[in-house]
Amino acid sequence: MTAERIAIRAGSSESVLWVGLGVVDDPRRYLSSPSGRWLVVSSVNARAAAGRLRAALSTNAILEMEIEDSEETKTLDTVREIADRAIEAGVRRDDAFVAVGGGVVTDVVGFAAAIVLRGVAWNAVPTTVAGMADAAIGGKTGVDHRLGKNLLGAFHPPRVVLIDPSAAATLSDRDYRSGLVEAFKGAWIADPDLSDRAESRLSAIVARDEAALLGAARVKAAIVAADPLEEDRRRLLNFGHTLGHAFEAAGGYRDLKHGEAVGWGIAAALSISRDRAGLAEKDATRIRSVLSRLGPFPEPVRAAAVLGPLLARDKKANARGLPGVVLEAVGRARVEESVPVEEWLEAARSAAIG
Repeated sequence: MTAERIAIRAGSSESVLWVGLGVVDDPRRYLSSPSGRWLVVSSVNARAAAGRLRAALSTNAILEMEIEDSEETKTLDTVREIADRAIEAGVRRDDAFVAVGGGVVTDVVGFAAAIVLRGVAWNAVPTTVAGMADAAIGGKTGVDHRLGKNLLGAFHPPRVVLIDPSAAATLSDRDYRSGLVEAFKGAWIADPDLSDRAESRLSAIVARDEAALLGAARVKAAIVAADPLEEDRRRLLNFGHTLGHAFEAAGGYRDLKHGEAVGWGIAAALSISRDRAGLAEKDATRIRSVLSRLGPFPEPVRAAAVLGPLLARDKKANARGLPGVVLEAVGRARVEESVPVEEWLEAARSAAIG
């Protein structure tokens, strides 16, 4: 399979996505380091993919370290550990980090790269479906705060993102399926034709068809290129995330995988979309059916006493309420600027999949 090059321009900077089977095995051809030196930080769950990279980069790697790819690791303490190790290794401004793993790893390493020496280049090698379809693309980096998810961070786009579907081969079935929620999300908000094609091939996609992630990566790349700092269209990528982040936190980041929480968040957003954007019931049913086939997802915490404070601290909240993404139809979305928290809580109570 020939590697496809997708460029994302943001002002004078450019991120390049290389998408194709085998790109992880030829990293020197694709990854970017001004000095030619690397600081490799990988997930303990991504040792196979990391090993493939290290075989090519080890002679010029000044740092090789592993971190856990779990929400409990997504903290300032982990960023501090990476920064300490990098500075002790003699990192220079013209070196580059390489983050190998899921969304937690790319978020944390990207944030460390943003603040070490006031900014060092970095590259992302996602090894999960959610990372390939969403988390590693676009330069939003950061960590969680004790009061909420992703409350500390920075925009620091990676120089290069390598998307190699074979790197996800060792994922558990649950991790693989939950990650597909982010892939379908991109189609549902912006590409009705992709949604049609993906839904018609759902059985093959669930069975790990390695070409399934390409369309989702293109959708996110196009949206990020048009709105790199999330001032307008990029906000659509938050479809399902308003309640999704609350569901995830309510379960202590243990009960639900990120994609499962977003799936429940999408299911809840469908009722708000019906009431506020006129979403047809046939489209809502269609989306719930896909979510059902990607599950089953564990039941989320729905109690208003738990979800209410989490929603109130959401970083998107404003004086008018809590903005959220609603669907007008499959492939067409918009941001609803002022949805009362009570409306989100009612949607959480009634959300259904299937």
